[in-house]
Amino acid sequence: MSAAIRRLVLRVHRLTGRRVLERLEELNRTQWLGRESLLRLQRARLQQVVAYAHRHVPYYRRVFEEAGFRPDDAPIDPEAWLRIPVLTKAIVRARFHDLMTTEPERRRELTEVRTSGSTGYPLVFMQDRGYRDSVTADIQRHLGWAGWRLGEPHAYIWGASFDASLQHSLRARLLDWTWNRCVTNAYLMTEDSMAALAGHVRRRRPRILFGYASSLQRFARFVRRQALQDISFDGVFSSAEVLFPDVRRLIEETFRCRVFDRYGSKDLGGIACECEAHAGVHVSAENNYVEILRDGRPCRPGEVGEIVVTNLNNLGMPFIRYGIGDYGAWKSAGECPCGRAAPMLEAVQGRIGDSFKTRDGRTVGSVFAGLLADPGIEQFQIVQKSLDLVVVRLVKRGEISPRTLDRIARALRTSLGEGVRVVYEYPEAIPVLPSGKHRAMFSDCE
Repeated sequence: MSAAIRRLVLRVHRLTGRRVLERLEELNRTQWLGRESLLRLQRARLQQVVAYAHRHVPYYRRVFEEAGFRPDDAPIDPEAWLRIPVLTKAIVRARFHDLMTTEPERRRELTEVRTSGSTGYPLVFMQDRGYRDSVTADIQRHLGWAGWRLGEPHAYIWGASFDASLQHSLRARLLDWTWNRCVTNAYLMTEDSMAALAGHVRRRRPRILFGYASSLQRFARFVRRQALQDISFDGVFSSAEVLFPDVRRLIEETFRCRVFDRYGSKDLGGIACECEAHAGVHVSAENNYVEILRDGRPCRPGEVGEIVVTNLNNLGMPFIRYGIGDYGAWKSAGECPCGRAAPMLEAVQGRIGDSFKTRDGRTVGSVFAGLLADPGIEQFQIVQKSLDLVVVRLVKRGEISPRTLDRIARALRTSLGEGVRVVYEYPEAIPVLPSGKHRAMFSDCE
């Protein structure tokens, strides 16, 4: 089916109430605004979010009043803004219902989402239709930076549920067909699955490959081992893990294209992405307001601090001044050669997990976090003690079903080897590192 017909199908997709294409057209226009015009647009959307939260979200009504913050004042007072306490995952769990909108119409369109918990704390939150459309559109906008056009084939190496219902599976297949994308399960990257992906690439010639850094690295090594010289792309997008220079180099040399580093999360959507100039990562200023703080104060360019984000789309459960758990730095002022004026991040740190080893010599990226998105799990840690032993530490929030434990063990054995023994421990808490950060996954194997 031609790309033109796919684009027509996507336009018919609007009959479901989705507005992805309208959002994509808007983002493709606003990305070329001048710096002041773009920031003016961002400030207006920020004002709308905080005003809505004050009217319809009980948590923020109380927090704003306690902080002496007046959401209806324009422009927003910077000092009053900094008095609003940073929202944490612990607060989201504890005040879940108070963080949801009380507006009846918007509440009816909310859907539940579970994050993978890459920092060791799985999170459940609610999203509205506008947020979903904006997240999808932002991904398509970024793919366009590598020359991809709507309706053209592209491939993903991404996480997929091991226990997806038939209905969910059929819906996912329909969406994959609609968007003309092929998805390979990053949790189950075997020689056979990578051979199947290589075969798909040869037949369909997807222009873009999108995936976790570790999964992209593994597929690149497979392609090299098999001497598949005809496997190439117009661009490769790395997301959800830190992209190290040697991994970038391997991927670029193998697939004969540039890598685009993309930074985002399920609870906030796309936060920033590298453009075709590869001079840093542009913040998606239309969708997120980003702060970088040290000791509660804004950092100077080049100074590493905590990344705090306010999402500008999800009114159903607003995340205002949300501490995502990563560290980064602003890039020094200056125009990007691409011509886009959005602020740029110089570096993003955090979410660095060890890879696991297998007895047959494979390296498996740390993509197991998605297995532990269960309401009974407060916090987790996966430790590979040896090639034959994995310890899964679970801090209970409630009862954890035997089915969940079986699913985790089954997925670990499928990825690491059927002979691997999986042992569960249930500590009261999992200590943090001396740095204060939590290590969700690591391997003791040499």
